[in-house]
Amino acid sequence: MSLLQQLAYLVFESNKREEWKKFAGEVIGLEVHEQPNGDLRLRIDENVYRFIVRPGPSEDLFAAGFTVANSAALKKLEAHLLIHGVAIHRATPEELAEREVEDMIWFCDPSGLRLEAVYNPKILRELPELPHIPGGFVTGNQGCGHIAIAAPDLKKSEEFYRDILGFPLSDYIIQDIQGVPVKFVFFHINPRHHTLALAGLPLPVKLHHFMLQVRDIDVVGRALDRVKAADIPLHMAIGKHPNDKMYSFYSTTPSEFNLELGVAGVEITDEENWQVKTFDAISEWGHLF
Repeated sequence: MSLLQQLAYLVFESNKREEWKKFAGEVIGLEVHEQPNGDLRLRIDENVYRFIVRPGPSEDLFAAGFTVANSAALKKLEAHLLIHGVAIHRATPEELAEREVEDMIWFCDPSGLRLEAVYNPKILRELPELPHIPGGFVTGNQGCGHIAIAAPDLKKSEEFYRDILGFPLSDYIIQDIQGVPVKFVFFHINPRHHTLALAGLPLPVKLHHFMLQVRDIDVVGRALDRVKAADIPLHMAIGKHPNDKMYSFYSTTPSEFNLELGVAGVEITDEENWQVKTFDAISEWGHLF
């Protein structure tokens, strides 16, 4: 099993600050906090933030943060990565202060995505106000959700996450897209069906989508209504995936990558008896647009 325990946070780079404030706060229903340095911090649970939108031109994912259990686990991870020839960077005091964690290292995956390993992220006593999300989001030991990233060299990326980082496989999807079989690889590091999905596609940005999970299908439906009322484009309409069984829709964010909002995802609670399967379609039904 991986030393990385959960997806702790995501850092986006965008110069569309006002659009993100409206999209994240008014439309989706996250708690938005403006920072003196120009960042937006987005809260969904007891963590001081789960998402940062920092000024920058890429309109893409800048970094994905993962927690480890403690200082010893971080040192063990660092030594393990060095053995496998992965370049390690120690966080500066400024980066530690910005992330509000006790310690951090960072490194890059084969596609150049910055991965940050942290421990002891700051937790607040006060929960965020989420009037649009009754019941809150599914987080806890499942982390803040999942990400799906482009992996032009899918074999190399799959080997990195599986063999070096130790991410267990959840399943595969191989779907014919305009006569070309496209492979998707799904990994889990906790009970959430997948924390990471790799798409064997060349995309103009690293991030295809990130996912947030709520506890009631009505919350998904009302969010879909707000997205439509705000004239925000849908990437995919409501549908159900065959592997994680999640009911969800995909909304286009101000940065043009997508947010999947879903409910009722499968949990992998019996690692020993989990069977890796290959599915032939991304959607069991729906998701058409």
